[in-house]
Amino acid sequence: MRAWRSKWLAAVSGAAFSAWLFPGLGFAGARPLQVTELLVRQYEDGPPAPRDYEFLPNDIVHLSFRIANFTIGKEDRVRLSYRIEALDPEGRPLAEPETGRVDTEITFKDKEAGWRPIVRYQVMVPPAAPSGDYTLVVQVEDEFSKATARGQANFRVRGRPVSRSESLVIQNFNFYAEETAMEPLGRPVYAPGTSVWSRFDITGYKFGPNNRFSIEYGIRVIREDGKVLFEQPVAAQEERESFYPEWHTMGLFSLNLAPDISRGAYRVVVTVRDRIGNQTYEGEYTFRVE
Repeated sequence: MRAWRSKWLAAVSGAAFSAWLFPGLGFAGARPLQVTELLVRQYEDGPPAPRDYEFLPNDIVHLSFRIANFTIGKEDRVRLSYRIEALDPEGRPLAEPETGRVDTEITFKDKEAGWRPIVRYQVMVPPAAPSGDYTLVVQVEDEFSKATARGQANFRVRGRPVSRSESLVIQNFNFYAEETAMEPLGRPVYAPGTSVWSRFDITGYKFGPNNRFSIEYGIRVIREDGKVLFEQPVAAQEERESFYPEWHTMGLFSLNLAPDISRGAYRVVVTVRDRIGNQTYEGEYTFRVE
């Protein structure tokens, strides 16, 4: 029996013997190429993000996956190429697709351990990303067998509640008690000698090449009697371009109230200008000093 087994082992080809000894590595004609263990994480190599977890704008989404059932070529070489895309709920890419290769020689020990290459990827959630379900699409090709495989993972984003607008507009204008306050004041009342804080969203501006936008806004503060207390025609400017269209941006300002300021109602006039779209929008908002 022992002699018969030795003759049988000597008769099989090297490739067939390898496939018999290491069935999980996926040689040509064995199991199909596969993308496995697609995991979305909050940080690199961290635990998988819970299914109900919501990423926020400017967060970094981390993805990792392994490739199984690949072909081992001559001299124990592995050659795989991959492409990864991150897509918003409408199928728009968040960034340029990332491509890469796994080109390495594996050892006998790797084969014994059932080695499978791991690929790591990260993408930033754009500042103007809307709320919804996002998709990470992975495509892999085995350069020896020409086999291909595809995988997909999903994650959720909670974006800012800004509605799309065809024309320039201010949305979500609110007064706050202090710079870092998260909740707006239900009744915007300030004491003399304190600071007025405000944040708002600007949207509806037009884009130039490479999703470039260019806006500016000015501030006027008017007393109840109509006298202009403060004016700054250009309080801030925003001009930049990005791969993913930044279709809304946040504005903010603060006002330092003098200790002897008169009590009463004050109007803040915010004038926004879209330099690419040649649009202007003006909004008025009221706070009180008591």
